[in-house]
Amino acid sequence: MKKEQRQIDSLYELLKEQVEIENNIAALPRGYISVKKISGHVYNYRQWREGSKIISEYVPEAFLNGVKRKIAARKEQEALLKAVKKDIKSVSGKLLRAGLIDEKEIAELKAKAQAEVR
Repeated sequence: MKKEQRQIDSLYELLKEQVEIENNIAALPRGYISVKKISGHVYNYRQWREGSKIISEYVPEAFLNGVKRKIAARKEQEALLKAVKKDIKSVSGKLLRAGLIDEKEIAELKAKAQAEVR
């Protein structure tokens, strides 16, 4: 029984990690930096997509490196989130096949993880 509980605890920790990563991603800017040369002057824009529209926001030179770092951090967090979701799917699948937990209990664990992290 201890092994089963450790697996459930592992799933819970992964769910908490997922919520933390999602919170980190929400706090970081989306998009990419686009460099435009207009009348001999260089302008930097952060661009991202909202639906079918591309939104542009001017980024002053003084803030450019900080914005680039934040965009890179968001991409890293998104890759990490993808890996965590894959692990969650694997662990929850094993638990479901073994009959140790059902979909409702997984949803409860996720709600508990969200409440604890936020």
